[in-house]
Amino acid sequence: MKIALSIGNFDAVHQGHVAIVQAAKTAVGTGQVVIWSFNPSPTAFLHPDLEVERVTEFSHRSELLIQAGADEVVELVPTPELMHQSPEVFVSSFAEALSPQFVVEGEGFRFGKNREGTLDELVRLGSNYEFSTIKVPPVEVTLQDQSVHRASSSLVRTLIKSGRVEDARIVLGRPVSVSGTVAQGDQRGRLMHFPTANIEQIETVLPADGIYAGRGTLPDGTSLSAAISIGTKPTFGENERTCEAHLIGFEGEQGIYGWKLDLSFDYWLRDQIRFDSVEELKTAIQDDVEKTTQLLERNT
Repeated sequence: MKIALSIGNFDAVHQGHVAIVQAAKTAVGTGQVVIWSFNPSPTAFLHPDLEVERVTEFSHRSELLIQAGADEVVELVPTPELMHQSPEVFVSSFAEALSPQFVVEGEGFRFGKNREGTLDELVRLGSNYEFSTIKVPPVEVTLQDQSVHRASSSLVRTLIKSGRVEDARIVLGRPVSVSGTVAQGDQRGRLMHFPTANIEQIETVLPADGIYAGRGTLPDGTSLSAAISIGTKPTFGENERTCEAHLIGFEGEQGIYGWKLDLSFDYWLRDQIRFDSVEELKTAIQDDVEKTTQLLERNT
């Protein structure tokens, strides 16, 4: 069976990553596409003082890569031994392990100690180890302001952290999403008749503070429209930054915690601001819920 291998971070699984998987699938036909994905990234391993926020948890990343056409996703954990391999030793290790007929990479691929290996070096080494190198050109995306950018994980992180979730969706080809565990909050939403699920243990990058329209997916797969708030709830003084979602139409029992909730962020609605009274805040939340329902129904 023919094997096409691609090695990289694949953190965001953006449109450029999907293009690599699809090129690999085309190359092998009915053969197997194998992805070796670093987790954590080599940058995070080599520079632990730098904060490199992930776009995807590894399990979600694997699911997305398989949806894109991969047959197997292997977690490649950086170690001192691996990070200090010369380019040729690195190539020989995967060539001996898999004997791939094709190695498929984007133009920015670098490998081996100090990123010394280039695509040209990969082509040269491929002749020694009997595989062909397929170079996949970058994918360019046009954002809402008509600016054109190369799809990259760093671009996705920048857009998410700026609250530009609709632009991030263009680069990803899917909505921005996070997963976490529902935990007990301050229960102020319940008192205002807009109960929220307070989400903790989120291990990926959160959008900027603000109010968003999106969806919440329950453990049983049920998807509900959600008005999502990220920030410090300034109307109530100084608070820790939180992520909470009002699940529209949720009929489950309130006060039950510890269950997983997946959130997607489809639209930016407004900044999170300080209101002069709880009644003003309640009116704003009602407006957020109505806008969320309208936006998601219109684009279903």
